[in-house]
Amino acid sequence: MRYLKGSIAISEQHDIPLLLLVRNAAFITHKQLIALGSYDRSQSTMCSFLRRIRRLLAGEYLMLLEQRFEGNKVYAITRKGLEQLEFCGHMLGSLNPEMPQILHPAKMMHCLELNDIRITFRRHNVLNYWLTDLEVCSENLLNEDIYVKDYDAVVGLALGPIDLQCAVEYERSTKSVARYVDIRRQLALETMVHAVIYIVKGVERILSIVERLSSPNSRVLFVTASAFLRFGPDAYAMHTPNSGGALRDLLTQMAAMPIQTRADVLVG
Repeated sequence: MRYLKGSIAISEQHDIPLLLLVRNAAFITHKQLIALGSYDRSQSTMCSFLRRIRRLLAGEYLMLLEQRFEGNKVYAITRKGLEQLEFCGHMLGSLNPEMPQILHPAKMMHCLELNDIRITFRRHNVLNYWLTDLEVCSENLLNEDIYVKDYDAVVGLALGPIDLQCAVEYERSTKSVARYVDIRRQLALETMVHAVIYIVKGVERILSIVERLSSPNSRVLFVTASAFLRFGPDAYAMHTPNSGGALRDLLTQMAAMPIQTRADVLVG
């Protein structure tokens, strides 16, 4: 066990993974934390989790927000929690306890809904790994912008025998036309992912976003959040306004397009 002076004993095997889940998600509900940490696999695991979360709250490594999401408690990391993670060697270039502001409440709903998207990938057994926006931003800061933008997530997917790396962008609201022009230029330069999956909240806005960002040769796919949360990789996705299919099938096609892997860049 390792702990900072004046703190409770912290288990690197049990407490640190839980703190990392909360830190990297920025905001996470009680239900989401259980799902992503697989704490519901047995009664003893659940009891251990409940004791652990109470200890971390009492020790002020985590905080409980006043707001609730769909009736669920919402957790976030504290400066003390960040200090403990850094003490154990888990640092991020994009977030540290010395920053003037470590939490951005305006992003809470965006983060919580992204957690549901992550859980959907897991539920359909296609998720190898998930890097949150904080982790993607950190990699960009430390490795000279290996991705063309700070995506909401970078994920490793396994579709049968095919492994691929994709970026995820969760579009909760429509941006300006000028902003989409800039994004389209950025995405055209991306070489680190097989596809960029735009998950769009609201059926009414997906077509306008497709029209602004798509092109026949692009790596960008579009799916509504409601369809994805219900059907996962089998949801209908669009590539252009006139072409589409099951997200799984479109991703399989894009897996044949060569990319530069994270491992290549990070090792180099």
